[in-house]
Amino acid sequence: MFVQRGDRLALNGLCLTVQPGEHVAILGPNGSGKSTLIKTITRECYPLLRPETRLRILGQENWNIFELRTHLGIVSNDLMARCTRDITGRELVLSGFFGSVGIWPNHHVTAEMEESAGKAMARLDVLHLANRWLDELSSGEARRLLIARALIHNPDTLLLDEPTTSLDVMALHEVRTQLRALARGGVGLLLVTHHLDDIIPEIDRVLILREGAIVVDGPKAEVLTSDRLSEVFGVRLEILQRDGFYHAW
Repeated sequence: MFVQRGDRLALNGLCLTVQPGEHVAILGPNGSGKSTLIKTITRECYPLLRPETRLRILGQENWNIFELRTHLGIVSNDLMARCTRDITGRELVLSGFFGSVGIWPNHHVTAEMEESAGKAMARLDVLHLANRWLDELSSGEARRLLIARALIHNPDTLLLDEPTTSLDVMALHEVRTQLRALARGGVGLLLVTHHLDDIIPEIDRVLILREGAIVVDGPKAEVLTSDRLSEVFGVRLEILQRDGFYHAW
């Protein structure tokens, strides 16, 4: 698969299969194509039309984007950046039904939607944030609301693009704890990150992107080694594993 952004191939001959319910982490330097891969899955970017190109999501090549949203939940920095004061926590979660950020005059919110939103917020322990303005919340609280928004349809898989960016230590702990619970509950995770600490113990497969192509794909313990990561990132790294989490310095 080839995806071009501007005059550059952001994905260059990438070939990847992820099974339903699988937990996978994607690492790579800045500009390696990680976010482009997520945007291609969510149909924000499209592959170049070539005879060999195939992109199947849950076994289908063609999707109505609104149907696809019921199977994939998305948490990204793009969504986080669009969270503004005139949106409450409840409205943010409900907007997952409409593919928007916030509720607009043309949206019709049903009692069933309200019930689903309440269940998703309870699952993430954020019901108490329902009537709070988003700019009054901590980064961790806002991220947990975004995860609740992503869960509104009980999706098969969550796509997580740098989900812990700019979070403090307490918020990091809260978000990672919630992701572990979701993984144990059967929700598939496809996590894009720069930080080894984000790779929760439930993730057992790691792949590394460089210049738009997969250079390593395998079991976590085989991929997350000092020598391999030092080569990929171009700086000497020491890797420590503790209680199922990996750390680099």
